[in-house]
Amino acid sequence: MLFNLSNMSEITKDAIFAEHRKTPKRKCFGQQTGIQEKQKTDDVFSTCIPSARKIFEAETGLELYKSEYDSYWRFIQNDEQRDRIKNWEGKRGRLVFLRDCLPLSIALNFNFVGEAGNYTDIGQWEANAKTQQDKVAMMELAKETAQVIQSLPFYKEADYICAVPAMPSKTFDLPRSVVSQVSCQIGKPDITSAFHFNRDKASVKDAKIAEKWDIWENADLSFQKSINGKTVILIDDKYQAGVTLQYSAMKLQQAGAREVYGLCFVKTWGDQDNRGR
Repeated sequence: MLFNLSNMSEITKDAIFAEHRKTPKRKCFGQQTGIQEKQKTDDVFSTCIPSARKIFEAETGLELYKSEYDSYWRFIQNDEQRDRIKNWEGKRGRLVFLRDCLPLSIALNFNFVGEAGNYTDIGQWEANAKTQQDKVAMMELAKETAQVIQSLPFYKEADYICAVPAMPSKTFDLPRSVVSQVSCQIGKPDITSAFHFNRDKASVKDAKIAEKWDIWENADLSFQKSINGKTVILIDDKYQAGVTLQYSAMKLQQAGAREVYGLCFVKTWGDQDNRGR
């Protein structure tokens, strides 16, 4: 039987940091990712990232088996299966599959190509949109995000989309701006406005991972809408260690969400937050 999503496990601080200690933390089938999984041979397909397993199984119809080393694999039995896997890797080659507490978590691409500092196309759009409020870049991000949501299993069946919350006083917020466009394009309601800060939130820009959690906790974030039994796509612009995304997902879970699927525009080349590198 192929892997089926069930209600996600409870998201907690301990669970988030336990996942963060595991390696590898990400997998992109189209390029080298710095921290490598064990190489597959011509006769075996494998991955250590649960998100990759779920999407792979749903799209190829091929079951992966869990090993005692917390990885997923299968023997490739014939040329038809080999071609099916090769085609899937080509189709999903730019997605970055992420390891965290969410049942599914992906980024559209890395922000840079390797450590050379050259932007990917999506990385350039994200940078231009965030630093210059470039409308064309925001349109491209919205278009790419909408296409991925509409093509991926589980994501395309989700009930709502939502941006990670930003303080209302913030004059421009990239995730919120793009999610508004995506909502119009794919017809899924945008529920971002239901997030509410009960206290001011300090900046997390220069915070270490543990400090970032405390900053969010001190802001006393809540989600003021019942979403019992619903599935939500939670969107952020950049994924480093994933604390912001998972903390926000925890609040959606507490509001009754059955599943929260993470989607970020870019994954940073490093896996640590800011001064925590």
